[in-house]
Amino acid sequence: MGRVNFREYEPGLSRKVACGSWRTAGDPSVYALLEIEMSKALEFAAAYSRQHGVRITPTLLAAKAISHCLQVRPELNGLLRHGRVYLRRHVSVFFQVNVPGRAAIGNRDERIAKAVLSGTTVHETETKSLAEMARAFRAQAAEVKRGRDPAFGACLRIVSLLPWRLVRGFLNLGSWLVYGLNLNLGFLGLPKDPFGSVMITNVGGMGIDVAWAPLVPYTRVPLLLALGTIRDKAVVENGEVRVRPVLAIGVTFDHRLIDGVHAAQMSDEFKKCFADPARYFGEQAESVA
Repeated sequence: MGRVNFREYEPGLSRKVACGSWRTAGDPSVYALLEIEMSKALEFAAAYSRQHGVRITPTLLAAKAISHCLQVRPELNGLLRHGRVYLRRHVSVFFQVNVPGRAAIGNRDERIAKAVLSGTTVHETETKSLAEMARAFRAQAAEVKRGRDPAFGACLRIVSLLPWRLVRGFLNLGSWLVYGLNLNLGFLGLPKDPFGSVMITNVGGMGIDVAWAPLVPYTRVPLLLALGTIRDKAVVENGEVRVRPVLAIGVTFDHRLIDGVHAAQMSDEFKKCFADPARYFGEQAESVA
């Protein structure tokens, strides 16, 4: 056989973190698909945005909905530590943020996208109105995109300097110190409970209809929502076929903490939020739970 030629390639910080995060398959992930009819939610979001002067997106609606679900089922708002389940007092949502960038390959003029996938966590989302949560997220995300990431900037700089073979050990060590020993390592870019209760990523913004994202072991987050593109689909209403905007959400959860019964109950509660957005997303939402 002929010789296979490879060229050395430095793909960027996100790939480096990914290679340090996962080994071969053998994890407890379970995958599910939610399809959410968005007619009422989109109308509500537009009206709410005008009223409060802040743009409300499907990502923020999903964050508010999952915060409500974790209030209803507080036994799922937890993490695994030393083989035991520990519950959080509040709900925190980690929003993945894509920081765009470009880089060259070697000495060539060939250019590639070299984005860094970072994120920001909004804490105590169950106590915040939709507008408060939106403003907190946008302010924090703006800092991340400007390169002034207060939570993870120092950690990412350390990872960028480490050899590839040491990245996994560094990430696992950080996870053990932050979650295993419950330490605050903010000076290393690892604040206390940096990733929160649930992760949300919007793949629809990249034109992807539906995707299932992997759980990230060192974050200890047991639940991840990947929001796809909203597409017009045929749905049956009262025996009639109608065209409605539908949002596909790929759900990944840790089977050690969440089982099928939990997932089904949360799915029903999640859909209620979008079926009656004024009740669950409006200013009276705090009284719903």
